[in-house]
Amino acid sequence: MPWNAYALPWIVVGAALFILAAVIFRRQRASRVAVLFCAMIVFVGLWFFGYSGMLLTRDPAIAIAWARFALASVCFLPAAVYDFTATALRLHAVRRPFVIAAWLLSGVFAIVALSTRALVTSMSPHAWGWYPRAGWLVIPFLFFFFGILGIHLLEYANEYRHCADPIRRKRLAKLMLSFTVVYLAGVDFIPMFGVNQPPLGYIPVVAFVLTAWGSIRRHRFSTITAARAATEILETMADALFVLDSDGRIRVINGAVRTLFGFRDADLLGKSIDTLELTDGDLTISRTLRELSRRGAIRDQERVLRDRDGHGIDVSVSISPVSDRELQQGAVVIARDVRERKHAENELRSFTKRLQQSNRELEDFAYVASHDLQEPLRKIQAFADLLKTKHGASVSPQARDYLDRMQSAAKRMQVLINDLLSFSRVTTKGQPFVPVNLADVAREVAHDLELRTHDSGAHIEIGELPSIDADPLQMRQLLQNLIANALKFHRPDVPPIVHVTASIGSDGCCRIIVSDNGIGFEAKYAERIFTMFERLHGRAKYEGTGIGLAICRKIAQRHGGDIAATSVPDEGATFTVTIPARHSEEREHADA
Repeated sequence: MPWNAYALPWIVVGAALFILAAVIFRRQRASRVAVLFCAMIVFVGLWFFGYSGMLLTRDPAIAIAWARFALASVCFLPAAVYDFTATALRLHAVRRPFVIAAWLLSGVFAIVALSTRALVTSMSPHAWGWYPRAGWLVIPFLFFFFGILGIHLLEYANEYRHCADPIRRKRLAKLMLSFTVVYLAGVDFIPMFGVNQPPLGYIPVVAFVLTAWGSIRRHRFSTITAARAATEILETMADALFVLDSDGRIRVINGAVRTLFGFRDADLLGKSIDTLELTDGDLTISRTLRELSRRGAIRDQERVLRDRDGHGIDVSVSISPVSDRELQQGAVVIARDVRERKHAENELRSFTKRLQQSNRELEDFAYVASHDLQEPLRKIQAFADLLKTKHGASVSPQARDYLDRMQSAAKRMQVLINDLLSFSRVTTKGQPFVPVNLADVAREVAHDLELRTHDSGAHIEIGELPSIDADPLQMRQLLQNLIANALKFHRPDVPPIVHVTASIGSDGCCRIIVSDNGIGFEAKYAERIFTMFERLHGRAKYEGTGIGLAICRKIAQRHGGDIAATSVPDEGATFTVTIPARHSEEREHADA
């Protein structure tokens, strides 16, 4: 490899960068700021390393490989610089999506630089050696490159504008100047467009490292003292903090006070804490200080403090005395913004009120359904019976068919109303939870369904069932609906067999399982069948309103559990009800 004097500064500066990065990482690798600063230095060092190889070779094929390697390293610089800035300014959590997007785009450009001619098309010979020629993607890359760097400068400028600490402002100004200087290294993109200008990017890079390193070392890598740690903690607190003297005058505030209330240090320091109070009286914070020695610290006392514009802010105030040798010297006041919490509480109260109103309307509906709606149905059925009894022989067959259809429709309506009434009463008319023997309930249900069991040739097998805390009437309704469904949806010419079992698991939950050998259903309907009025089969084939399983789910949920179904067509279905076996008194009142 021939020697080229133009490569010497690139080699020297690149080696110095790698050494500096290694020293920083070894001493400060626990600091994310230090690690990101190392990453910036390493990417710049790789850029210099690639340019050194490019300038030292005479083979254009080797030179273009070095150039692509160098530009791939440069592609990662915007993301590393912005990530460093967001972390140093404590904005990483807020800017995280933008930081991730910057790293992803940098990676894409780096891959393109290494594997295509989009960034580097060819090499041009110059007096100082080979240099790459720009591809079609260089202009979009430069927009990305300088756009990210410009945004990161704006972050520094915004922090500088809002910072009240003169030392920190000076440090921020020096960092902005350092990064502005290093961006002058962008002049090395100019020769890529055919301009006969030797690369000089190492000069602003050296100036940046010398200035920025001193500032960052003093700011982040200095020894952490107790006083410095306390200052950092105060400034990063989300709650507003005031340190008061014995007369209630403000001596120290943190950044959250400025953010929450909008005051500057000069507006508050030396003033009474009562300046922030909206009302006068005996309950102001300064007068409360006199009682601290007698009452002790105050925790989470809701107050309304004013901001700089006079608007009230709901806060939760905690006051702790600061004493020396049993003599009270002042207090620490912490004010937490509770506006969002109070807004949420108000919304919750409003929602609860609307829910209670809805429940009352549901109870009114249940009353109407059980009385007013059923009375007209009973009259329709009664007059239809009278017509058939007294005039059945004299009416035409078509008129008799009309009467039969009317009675059938009235009967279906009555069943539907009764089912809706049952559904609404699961919670509104639920009984307290008491010990319930599921085996006794299952046997009573089987006895009630004896006629239907006999007609279909079915067999109900009841296994060992435990006792649990539940609403006995609803447990009976639950099992009756599930067993009746199993008897109803049986395969033609196949006697139904229903198995009822239950057990209490180690998690304290009782699992009631009702399985059958019926027609089953497809797995995609396993959730849909618990929806109100949902029917998988026509009314002509299987009677019902489509509410029974919805009632079962509501009963399970009222007991703190749920119900699930599994099935294979023509192989039967299995329903599993999972509910707690025992209920606390609070739970019983909540569910009742």
